[in-house]
Amino acid sequence: MPQANAIDIRDITKVFGQGAEAVHALDHVSLAIREGEFFTLLGPSGCGKTTLLRLLAGFEQPTAGVIGLYGDDLAGLPPFRRPVNTVFQNYALFPHMTVAGNVAFGLEMQRWRRGDIERRVEEVLSLVKLAGYGQRKPAQLSGGQQQRVALARALANRPKVLLLDEPLSALDLKLRKEMQIELKRLQVETGITFVFVTHDQEEALTMSDRLAVMQDGKVLQVGTPAEIYERPTRRFVADFIGDTNFLQGVLGRAANGEIQIKLDVGGMVTTRHAEAHTEGERVTLAVRPERVDLEPVNAEAGEDTGRLRGVVETVVYFGTDTSYRINIDSLPEPVLVRVQNRQGAASPFASGDSVRLRIPPEAVQVLVD
Repeated sequence: MPQANAIDIRDITKVFGQGAEAVHALDHVSLAIREGEFFTLLGPSGCGKTTLLRLLAGFEQPTAGVIGLYGDDLAGLPPFRRPVNTVFQNYALFPHMTVAGNVAFGLEMQRWRRGDIERRVEEVLSLVKLAGYGQRKPAQLSGGQQQRVALARALANRPKVLLLDEPLSALDLKLRKEMQIELKRLQVETGITFVFVTHDQEEALTMSDRLAVMQDGKVLQVGTPAEIYERPTRRFVADFIGDTNFLQGVLGRAANGEIQIKLDVGGMVTTRHAEAHTEGERVTLAVRPERVDLEPVNAEAGEDTGRLRGVVETVVYFGTDTSYRINIDSLPEPVLVRVQNRQGAASPFASGDSVRLRIPPEAVQVLVD
């Protein structure tokens, strides 16, 4: 049985201003967000992700297009009439109220009964691991605890969808990583659909069931974290998510039907992922640094498909792995190679060493643009 959609975004356009001053924040965006999934809108500042979140919340109205929530058209519906809540970057807690008062505020506005409010406040504070903190003021809490209060308040009235606008960006690195795990736990335990906005690739890969990568008001690719990382379709996506090497070449086919790319730098690589491309087409390849193997140069070895020759420029030890920058003739930028340190800290290669780079077929992704 197919999974139902919580949100259907169909051909949404949002324009701010008019005439020559008009800014197209969103350009014909369409997305389907499934019920009960953790969905992330990922992209750089100004890509339109927060604008899209504000449209879902009702703080803005689309210039064109339709937004549906569980089959209902949200056109013209004000924020307080939508079964969604928003967690903001700055928490927006009332400093004069206690933790319990902050969490209860929305329930009081909806005229819940006092006994029901007290039970629900205790329930959600326990959910976010703040049981016993109800009588404290926000100023008596750490940043991470304040974020948990904001989450408890947003979850208190059981929204169908929770919108999160870069809620972890104000936290330090260690606390941010802890809250990533907590957010995912909360989403799984509550079963609520989360729509999360971030420019942080690690956050998106860590927490998301699926994510949409955005640029200049458009959605470039939607998929699971593994699909986006391993099989980017566009150069921007490959470049924005993690480190990537880009190579240029011409696509061809061997007599056995194998897909081969003759590289501009010399040599040949094969791939299993070029279905949308034709023979003779110039293409751009994306190759992740950790998928490339380094080998010593054997003076007697000839050219081999999938292997390039280069010279080690720098070696950087990171503990879990070692990063190499390899200079290859006619390439303007060094090729980045990352090798896991399974044998300890001693690197088999040093600056100035001649090496061969082996690029296996499954490591080569042919991009659309």
